Amino acid sequence: MPSRDEHISKAKLNKTFADSLKLDNSTAVGWALTALFYSALHYIEAYNAKHHFHCKNHQELHDNIKRNPVLEAILEDYLDLSNFSWNARYMWVNYGREKFEEALDYHAAVKNHVFVYRPDRLLK
Repeated sequence: MPSRDEHISKAKLNKTFADSLKLDNSTAVGWALTALFYSALHYIEAYNAKHHFHCKNHQELHDNIKRNPVLEAILEDYLDLSNFSWNARYMWVNYGREKFEEALDYHAAVKNHVFVYRPDRLLK
């Protein structure tokens, strides 16, 4: 299983990739949204790894967020990112740059909650 640091590294790489895309068409925006979703996922998994817990799939991660009193505060942000990613990939929703800007807020909420604002309990 990946370590906490490996998850953090992957989260940063996904965010860097999202930021590198030229958001001039819906395909690029869709991939940027997907990369933001996976970045947030890896921040959550870094928290889980810190506590010796590893999710096997998306449903297990979703259930973990709902059950965990520390993580439940970011459930809606995580679900919004997940929905953007799913819709862009499978439902052919043509998102524009404004959705990416909205998704950045959700991503920041997840990252800040598990990585910045709770350093005493999370990612020391």
